[in-house]
Amino acid sequence: MKKRIVILAGMLVVLGIVTEFSVKLVNGVNASKKTVVVSKSSDEKTISIKTNEAKEASNKEKKSIFDEEQVVSDHIYPLTDLTTQQVSEDKLPKGTVVNVKPVKGDADWVEIVSDPPKGFIEAKYLSHRSEYIDKREKKRVKKLKPKALTKHLDQAIDNFLAQNGGDVSIYLETVNHDYSYSYDGDKVRRTASSIKLPFIAYLMTLADEGKVDLNTKLTYTANFKIDGTGIIQFEPIGTQYTIKQLAELVIRYSDNVAYLMLLNDIGEPNFVQFLAKLDPQSPNNRVFSTPRILTKAMEYVYEEKDSNKNMKLLYDWIQNSTFDDGVDVGLPGVDVAHKTGWMPMYTVSNDIALVKDKNQPYFITIMTSGYDSSYSEQSISDLSAIIDDYMLQLDLSK
Repeated sequence: MKKRIVILAGMLVVLGIVTEFSVKLVNGVNASKKTVVVSKSSDEKTISIKTNEAKEASNKEKKSIFDEEQVVSDHIYPLTDLTTQQVSEDKLPKGTVVNVKPVKGDADWVEIVSDPPKGFIEAKYLSHRSEYIDKREKKRVKKLKPKALTKHLDQAIDNFLAQNGGDVSIYLETVNHDYSYSYDGDKVRRTASSIKLPFIAYLMTLADEGKVDLNTKLTYTANFKIDGTGIIQFEPIGTQYTIKQLAELVIRYSDNVAYLMLLNDIGEPNFVQFLAKLDPQSPNNRVFSTPRILTKAMEYVYEEKDSNKNMKLLYDWIQNSTFDDGVDVGLPGVDVAHKTGWMPMYTVSNDIALVKDKNQPYFITIMTSGYDSSYSEQSISDLSAIIDDYMLQLDLSK
């Protein structure tokens, strides 16, 4: 009897030790957020512990560049033809978001999926866009009240100008209108092609009101031929386009010929009156405006898009620009809708943008001058990145 009691007591002691060890093991695993994975071999069981971070890293390693959007990690001139090694005239700036597909028989190169085609680049210059999105999200810490944010933005832009020179005007406003920021935002400046956004907004307003038929055809004649951006200038004189086709070319390709054809049809004085309705302080012409007024144009499109089908069409075009520059490449970690403008003879670069942040989307217009062509457009990208870092810290709580 005593022998049985001793054996039973011994078993209880062993059971207690095993139980205590098991509890400690489970608690330790839970505390470090680790997952226990059991793998069996023919003769033994092996317990391997992998952290969630390790599993995530393993998943990232398996992710193909063809599975998601990619970000160009350096300033690159693509090849338009791999066989002839023909180099494109159009640069892909660092920060450009692209989709790519494989090149048969060549694992080092990929083809950019786009309309119009942009060409081929080496895969080594691509990074997963999800990494940029994650990096941006990690900066989201609400710690700056509006007054403090304004002070930080003023100082940051002052520092930027001290380092880079140039002349900058900026206006920013959150979509729900609970914060706005101006850095010389009412200064009158050259609009360049950024004026094409409010112009097509006016055209689409007329279409939604039934005053313009987008299927009406206009003829490309010699008096409209002009150099610069766009594709109609290379087409035969006499080619006809619907107003809808011309409007899309104005927004997605910034087509100068299409813009002049539509402006002639609609009437410049009528457009200038529309600008005055957007803001009574608008200059009495289409060549000059301010960041605040141009921001109102993007705001107008955004607010009208859900109730007017043609304005929605314009909004879709803005999100599918053929230009990789400005705010868009400055913020690869968030979606951006924008319309740029560039006049190298006046060293002017502008961008009107909607930054579609998931928590606090905002409109922003940046107008610059005084930079040479090598930095003019990049200046807007750099400024937008600086500003966005601070916007992620905005705290609007009472």
